[in-house]
Amino acid sequence: MKVPSKKLDRTSWWPVLLIVGSACAFCWPVFAGRVMLPADMCLLMLPWNELRSQFPEFYRPHNPMFDPIQQYLPWRIYAVESLRAGFIPLWNPYAFCGTPFLANLQSTVLYPLNLLFLLVGARHGFGVSAIIHLSLGGLFMYAFLRTLGLNPAASLVGALVLMFNGFTVAWLEFPTLSLWVFMWLPGLLLCYERALRAPRSIWPALCAAVVGVQFLGGHLQVSTYVMLAFLLYALVRVAGGKESVGYRAVAGGLAIGTVVVGLAFAAAQVLPTLELAEHSGRVTAESGAAVGTAFPLTHLVLYLVPNFFGNPVNYNYWGDYQNPGVINFFETACYVGVLPLFLGAWSLRLWRRREVVFFGALTLLAVLVAIGSPVYLLLHKAVPGFRELAGLGRVLCLAAFGLAGLAAVGLNDLLGDRLPKRSSQYVIAPMLGLVWMTVAYYEYQPLRNLLDATLRFNAYLVWQIVIAAALVVFSGLLVGLRVRARLPTGAVGAVACLLLLADLFLFGLGFNPFTDARMAYPTTDSTRWLESHIEHSRMVSLASDRLDWMAHNSPVIFGLRDIHGSDSLRVRRSFELVSGEDLDQARYPPSDSPLLDALGVRYLMTRQRVEDGWMLAYPGQSPIYENTEAVPRARLVHDFRTGTDAEGMAALQEGGRRARKAILHPDGTGPELARRSSPALGDPAAKVSFVRDAPNEIVIETESAAPALLVLSDSYYPGWRAWVYETPATIVRANYAFRGIAVPAGRQRVTLRYEPTSFRLGLYISLLAVSLLSAWAMAAYLAAPARTSETAARS
Repeated sequence: MKVPSKKLDRTSWWPVLLIVGSACAFCWPVFAGRVMLPADMCLLMLPWNELRSQFPEFYRPHNPMFDPIQQYLPWRIYAVESLRAGFIPLWNPYAFCGTPFLANLQSTVLYPLNLLFLLVGARHGFGVSAIIHLSLGGLFMYAFLRTLGLNPAASLVGALVLMFNGFTVAWLEFPTLSLWVFMWLPGLLLCYERALRAPRSIWPALCAAVVGVQFLGGHLQVSTYVMLAFLLYALVRVAGGKESVGYRAVAGGLAIGTVVVGLAFAAAQVLPTLELAEHSGRVTAESGAAVGTAFPLTHLVLYLVPNFFGNPVNYNYWGDYQNPGVINFFETACYVGVLPLFLGAWSLRLWRRREVVFFGALTLLAVLVAIGSPVYLLLHKAVPGFRELAGLGRVLCLAAFGLAGLAAVGLNDLLGDRLPKRSSQYVIAPMLGLVWMTVAYYEYQPLRNLLDATLRFNAYLVWQIVIAAALVVFSGLLVGLRVRARLPTGAVGAVACLLLLADLFLFGLGFNPFTDARMAYPTTDSTRWLESHIEHSRMVSLASDRLDWMAHNSPVIFGLRDIHGSDSLRVRRSFELVSGEDLDQARYPPSDSPLLDALGVRYLMTRQRVEDGWMLAYPGQSPIYENTEAVPRARLVHDFRTGTDAEGMAALQEGGRRARKAILHPDGTGPELARRSSPALGDPAAKVSFVRDAPNEIVIETESAAPALLVLSDSYYPGWRAWVYETPATIVRANYAFRGIAVPAGRQRVTLRYEPTSFRLGLYISLLAVSLLSAWAMAAYLAAPARTSETAARS
């Protein structure tokens, strides 16, 4: 990897302006006040479907996506409102009967750049964040390639591929994948490369900081891929070239040191997440099951024709025919443009250069892992945590990065002076591409004929292939004119950038919905009624059809406690009560289930017919029923004993009087607590009242003539501490998943606070790492003038 000349180090503002300008152009509806969210999905769901008449332009969702609207938006709103209220949202009481919030990695409470949501609001923040991160990713990639010695046009092509490739575009509204983690990869490599060239500068500190920031970005799977690419780059830098043994030792030590310090930087997030993972219901995938989510070889045609299997925007996607429910457009989005494939192939003639080795090896590794080859099985067995990663196609983000780098190297060589006198690549490559598309077209003809009757898919596919064929011809023609006719470098570079932008914008510009902000969970009469009546109880929404229900996590927005939610990490026991032993996130208990009584569900929003025990409380367009048999969320129990988890679960499922008893898990209860059970001395007039019911703190007053057990049907989870007045009390696990605290007779005040040791310890480590990096940066800044003076004196 050669050091760029001083001429190449001079700032070129036109690529910077094009990078930022293209990010703004891609997200242009943001400037018209639209939100980058599939908020039109809300108009299909209860209770917001009653507002459709207010949006006459609505016909169907632009692109049906669930997670952005049922996960990212509620989490951002909750985080923003909590921080504005002056507290860190460690706990979320509004989903899963209570669940850790900050420990949920995708909540990204500690991600520094999410502070902008405080400024522009949660709904509008997604579009602004997309523009900022696309620009940052492009600028990082451009600076990294320039550092490797590539010319501005070549570096710009690499940046544009990174910004608008299929992975980035498809996951743009899932920001923890494509924006808040993946866009830091070129920044990490830039800092590391600069640090190798100036080990005593500020760059090592920046490198470690970027490692930490991308871990705070909220997606452990993509972070794992980012670190894999970083370590591969470090290996290439250490193993190749003619550097001395000492230099290689510094390079290896720097790579290991930045990873360690970077993890310390993010410890306030990483440690609580690891703790939650231990108590989660997430199942480790066996190698055979994981390979079932692999990228199908048949879908490699998507590198030439990105919409070969249709597009969800056009409601004609059929690429999941091999594995419905696992393979979808998002998991197989791999398009990088046609021209980068030509340029990447051209770069292979420079296979001895280290940057080609790195980008090529990274691309090959990503493809082999994505298709579930023995390379994946090796990583599955050998790399800790790799078996927890699902959706193998997502690793193709590294292939996109590798192809972006190869395309940049190829264009840089093509614009150089050492062109071959003759080359047949620009003729053979287009022919191979056209043959590939033709074979794929006829291979799938039987399936396409089945679709054509309803979707008219054949005409659609022919048009997609015509576009791809035109791009193949134009790309081959551009390379051929440069090789044979020696077309001027400036013209080739400009045409390459314009052709690439036209290609990638044609593919991705209309994919992501930008919707009216008023569609994003507005307040309705029914939500307003619930807010005024629910008090400290819980609610649930049951569907009368596939979408006629209140989306997971949406009650968080209105401060309504739900028994369900949507998250990959959640407290297993309380989740089992709702979803069953198979942890099916789409499952709810039926309206006549005793579990709803035991979970303290007082209100039910549904258009279903409900059984006895429910009384119509709100007869609007979204009916709300009240449960007359619901067990209070906090209650005093005098009849309790130790027992097994099976007995505790059985008591909840049977309902009736047994659900009002308490079965304590033996661990931590102690014989003295078991002896305090006094059903004969029970006090029918016992009182329980909430004094404070905040996310991180609960204060309850009790009054009873006899000692009792205060049972709170919130999730039992480590980190909660309790006091009876000023005396510390033990929280025991009651009825399989709830909390129990022994309280004496008389009037008592019980305080519970969520103060997890994992967060406090992690925060201490993070602050220590930040102090260390700040001290390094300050020392490097103060030493810089001295080194400059020394250099001047020697010269």
